[in-house]
Amino acid sequence: MKYFKCLLLLVASVLFLVSVGVRADDDSVTLNSGEIVTGRITSQTDTDMTVEVSNERHTIFTTRIIARSDIKEVYKPTPEQRQAGVAYQALGRYQLNPNQELKPTDYAEGIAAFDKFLAAYPNSEQATNIVARQTEWRFEKFEVDNGRVKFADKWMMPDSKKPLAEEQQRQDLEQSLPKQVRIVKAARARVAAAQKEHDFLHSTAGYKGKTLPPDEYTRVMARYAANDAEIPKAQANLTAAQAKFNELNAQYQKLGGTVNYQEQIDGK
Repeated sequence: MKYFKCLLLLVASVLFLVSVGVRADDDSVTLNSGEIVTGRITSQTDTDMTVEVSNERHTIFTTRIIARSDIKEVYKPTPEQRQAGVAYQALGRYQLNPNQELKPTDYAEGIAAFDKFLAAYPNSEQATNIVARQTEWRFEKFEVDNGRVKFADKWMMPDSKKPLAEEQQRQDLEQSLPKQVRIVKAARARVAAAQKEHDFLHSTAGYKGKTLPPDEYTRVMARYAANDAEIPKAQANLTAAQAKFNELNAQYQKLGGTVNYQEQIDGK
């Protein structure tokens, strides 16, 4: 066990060193200033270079034109390196959960995927990272095979996890319930506003029994229609908000929560 703990410390160090927001198949341009621009080189001239860059998640893109006089070094992966990079990105779906162990079949699938990558790309610059992840997955599989469970990145027997998980759940609910209280209050206010508008429109203080000029009549009828549509929408919104609150509050009370959130809704 001591060996495994030391090994995990090494794994964590390796994962930290290699965990940067750069894709393994990216081009990179090192500037004279020391800045490294990563992305995909899309065009080049005698005077400048155009690089397509993106945010860390690679969901938003733009182009950056760099003068050649500002460039110190250019790196472009080979076709094999790009292929390895794509394969490496595909391994991103294999992630561990700090609060929950995986199923044995999930560990087997992940470890097999890491084995396949290392066999296909043994010289990949990401090989060290994959070996570290593989070691971490094998350690977790070892723990699960020996009947232990995981919570807060710690391993323990199942009977030790239950009170810790319940306390964490209770704390989480104490964060989410006040927000749901505000949602219910807002939904109640929306229903009240719609009903107030309805009562006004259908009263003598509003338009009941009145004869209106054509233009005003058209505007009032549109107001009636909007209110008729708003009332059921507002009520449905309140029903959903109240149901969600009831669900969360029931969980909270079952876990021994002491704050009375219903009173906060009722304004007591």
